[in-house]
Amino acid sequence: MKPIRQFFLEANPNPVRQGCPDEETLKDIAENKLPLKHPARLHLASCSPCFAEFRSFKEQYDAARSLKRRVLAGAIAACLIIAAGIYGSRVFFERKAPSTIGNGVIKGNAETVANDRTIDLFDHGTVRGGSEPSPLDTVSLPSSLVHLRLILPRFSDPGNYTVAVSKDKGGTEIVARGSGVTVAAGPRVLLEVTLDLRGAQVGSYFLATVRESDNGTYYYPLRVQNR
Repeated sequence: MKPIRQFFLEANPNPVRQGCPDEETLKDIAENKLPLKHPARLHLASCSPCFAEFRSFKEQYDAARSLKRRVLAGAIAACLIIAAGIYGSRVFFERKAPSTIGNGVIKGNAETVANDRTIDLFDHGTVRGGSEPSPLDTVSLPSSLVHLRLILPRFSDPGNYTVAVSKDKGGTEIVARGSGVTVAAGPRVLLEVTLDLRGAQVGSYFLATVRESDNGTYYYPLRVQNR
């Protein structure tokens, strides 16, 4: 093909450009917009300058098409990669990731069911800060996902609370934490939170309530038991 192309580029000089089509027509030929029998196509075979212009427009058109195809292919590949990543992350977190808990709402595997438990502390004393425990009956919770309904001690202030389960009163070994807002029920102040105790070993713990307005913290003896 190269010798033939070179022939048309040199064999038919037309210095005065007699009968030459305009530039737009040559571009239309290069972009294959004109029929094969169009007179301007026939002119190319007898005019080397027009053929040279046609070849230049053709190369530009082919280069633009090639770039467009590469950009489109790259965009499609990027979309597929993003879609695969989103799907993979969704499957991974639905199957593998533990539930996260905030404001008493379970976020995670929709198939996880929380065990409902109620702890009534209305008439109980408390263990405040680092003071010695008062002689309370130990409360218990199962080693599972727990939807806990707490009845706070008499005269407890309403507001936002954090509830934590820890191995010590220093809060350095927290095994579960949840938060919620109290609701008044007559003289009682109720608080509902969700605690994920599935990773907690059976044994003795402390159940801590922390009032977020002033960081007032109270501890209660807690026993984590098998389901």
